[in-house]
Amino acid sequence: MAVAHQGHSNTMLYTVITFVALFLVAAVCAVVFYIKAEDWRNEFLANQQDTSELASPAQIRNLPTLIGQKNRNESRVAQLLGYIDKLYVLFVGIAPQDTSAEVKLSGAESKYKDALAKLPKDMIVVDDPNGLGAISLIEMYDSKFTQTQQSADDLQKQLDNLQEEYDIAQRGATEREEELRTKITAEQERADSVQQSYNQLRELMNKKSTEQVQTLAQQRDDAIAEKDKSRQELLATMSKLSITQNRLKDALSRLEILKPRPMEDISAYQPDGHIISIDISTNIVFIDIGSEDKVYPGLTFSVYDKNAPVPTDGTSKAEIEVFDVDKNTAIARINKSSRKSPIVEGDAIINLIWDSKATNRFVVAGDFDFDDDGEVENDGALKIKQLIENWGGKIEDVVTIDTDFVVLGVPPAVKKKPTLDEIEIDPMAVDKYELSMKDSERYQDVKNQAKDLYIPMFGTKRFLNFIGYESIATGVK
Repeated sequence: MAVAHQGHSNTMLYTVITFVALFLVAAVCAVVFYIKAEDWRNEFLANQQDTSELASPAQIRNLPTLIGQKNRNESRVAQLLGYIDKLYVLFVGIAPQDTSAEVKLSGAESKYKDALAKLPKDMIVVDDPNGLGAISLIEMYDSKFTQTQQSADDLQKQLDNLQEEYDIAQRGATEREEELRTKITAEQERADSVQQSYNQLRELMNKKSTEQVQTLAQQRDDAIAEKDKSRQELLATMSKLSITQNRLKDALSRLEILKPRPMEDISAYQPDGHIISIDISTNIVFIDIGSEDKVYPGLTFSVYDKNAPVPTDGTSKAEIEVFDVDKNTAIARINKSSRKSPIVEGDAIINLIWDSKATNRFVVAGDFDFDDDGEVENDGALKIKQLIENWGGKIEDVVTIDTDFVVLGVPPAVKKKPTLDEIEIDPMAVDKYELSMKDSERYQDVKNQAKDLYIPMFGTKRFLNFIGYESIATGVK
């Protein structure tokens, strides 16, 4: 019995040991699970905080409603950013750069404010961007354009009616004039016949009675009176024609008030390109036109403020000269700039001569003083022509309807007519005098023709300003 009791004790001991071991293992597992649970809980709370920063629980639940159906293989944030990029393209017209949504919104707001700054003064605009959106601007301009077009159409109809009345009156006046001329001719023939008869009768006065002479004289007076009456009718018809012409001029004047004649030199103010970036340390700028736009090294441009109209005298804030050309961009050095108004991104660049799409035609006349010291240069006109031809323009001798610009220097001085003594000293004196007369006459002819044909005219200083060459020309004499 002692042996059996001892075996039973060993079994109990093993059971206790096994139970204790399992308990220890369970305790260790519980501790490990608790630690892991705490880590998972902390990670869950951190993820929940990150998620709350992205969107509230209500917004997360309504994501399909707020953003739309989820695109495959694309996160909600990526989907929302894609929508923002599409809105930017619709608003600005170009694809945004790869940057933050905040920067994209800032860029769109900046372009929106620039657009507001360019609006006419008579348009009501509020400072709050939410007060007048891009669609509102388009609708406003469309409404104004429709009204203006309607007014122009109405006035055009009135003008057409007046023109028709004028044509009818003119045809009637022409027909009446022909009739009157025929009558006048007939009356003149009658008068001539009467005058001839009268002259014959005068020769027979001594043979005829006084009564016969008076009768014939009365017939002559009646013929002259009839002729005067025909002339009065012609004058009345011409007066009606003059009234109709005045009505037509008045209608044309009203049409010009509604649709005023554009500025003759408006093409000179059109930007050829824009500044896209500036490197102040190296004194260079990057522009948005390149070899595909026919840009080449040596080409100069004037720089004008993007937020202000181009001055009529062409005075620029800076002048640049291209020295490196890429396909769609170019690099230029800054030849002249203003500290008060430095170059900024978006500034416009202009060269009156150069054009990427057409060949501008120029007529040059007069003498030129580049440094404005009162003394003209003998080869001034030649320098102007060389600049125009080197930069793609075409020189013409006379002003025609196809002429784009006229460059006028100072009027050529007319030499004093030489005396006999001066001719003996200089046999070419007469030729020089006649040449100066021809130059002066040509200058006046070019000026008058340009004025009559509404061709833009540029003086030396204004011309150099509009081609970005003023600072270079001043230093070269």
